[in-house]
Amino acid sequence: MQTPPLKQQAWAAIHEHEGELRSLALRIKEHPETGYQEEQASTWQADYLAQHGFQVTKPFGGLPTAYSACQTAGAGPTIAFLAEYDALPGIGHGCGHNLIAGSCVGAGIGVAAVLAQTGGRVCVMGTPAEEFDNQKEGKVRLLEAGAFEGVDVCLSMHPHTDNQVIASDVGFIGFDLVFHGRTAHAAADPWNGANALDGLILTYNNINALRQHVKPDVRIHGVVTDGGRVPNIIPERAAGRFMVRSRDPKVLEDVYARVQDCARAAALATATQVEINHITTVYNTRINPTLNRLICENFAQLGEPLNEKPLDMGGSTDFGNVSQVIPSAFFVSKTHPAGIAWHSVEVAQGAGEEMALRSMIASACVLAGVAIDLLSDPELLAQVREDFAKANG
Repeated sequence: MQTPPLKQQAWAAIHEHEGELRSLALRIKEHPETGYQEEQASTWQADYLAQHGFQVTKPFGGLPTAYSACQTAGAGPTIAFLAEYDALPGIGHGCGHNLIAGSCVGAGIGVAAVLAQTGGRVCVMGTPAEEFDNQKEGKVRLLEAGAFEGVDVCLSMHPHTDNQVIASDVGFIGFDLVFHGRTAHAAADPWNGANALDGLILTYNNINALRQHVKPDVRIHGVVTDGGRVPNIIPERAAGRFMVRSRDPKVLEDVYARVQDCARAAALATATQVEINHITTVYNTRINPTLNRLICENFAQLGEPLNEKPLDMGGSTDFGNVSQVIPSAFFVSKTHPAGIAWHSVEVAQGAGEEMALRSMIASACVLAGVAIDLLSDPELLAQVREDFAKANG
């Protein structure tokens, strides 16, 4: 497949800076920072982009470790590459977010090299705290702050074991349950107590009974965060953190409502009270067929292999929230060997190896190529918008 000259120029610019992009990704890998703590990673990216002529805003959207780096050349749409760079607690970059950062920064460099010819605006947006670590994720908070206002299309990639576009992924709701009872001596006068732990355990049992009656894609899981202090005191407080997942936003909300009923029923049965504290809602990604087609075409133009079967992802990403309000797409890239357990030390180690770094650069080229398609052809952008309007969120 013939490659348009603008893309050849953009891809040449990416490869010209390949050594620097690899070094950036490796530095982020070797200095892992968890969500909202990514001071070094965000600064390194922002400084690098500023050195290459991008106008940088940092902090951005009210988040100290978020940034926006943009270049503009006349009228035209705004295309944003959404970089991630947070690590997993105790594991490091076991999801390969250092590679997302390198790819998105590289894509920005590539598009900037031809922007004077296409017109429009290109932004690299640093989005912290994608991993759910008991907090509202970065893209959710940036959306609430209006940080994506004026952006026409958002693009990104994610490390994986193959090159594929996305067919679906899974949304989730994270929440805490806190049961309040009444303390008493567990042997001398237990009848004077109300056992908060019983309320939490009955909630687990109620959820287990519910599992038979939910759709196959639904997942419900949780952990006990407080089960009392000593066994001879009736626990006056017990708490757990839970997640509900589904590929369908309506099903997600419906199951969440039923899980809340499971907790309220347990509280009624144990004469306790329950607090239900919502933490975050992450929606599934709204698939855009035109953007997926452009991703496939750019893989072909690069001569990179692509699994033709779109991926049904089992995980969740706050990129989905962005895709519900702005036409968006991401793809997965073959950065790691098949069979590897994700969110693991093995993934973190592999995120600095040759397979991962080479794929990161190829992904930067794909992202830049899709952006150039959109900046160069208003009809393509119109089709992307039409697909977004037709899509069922």
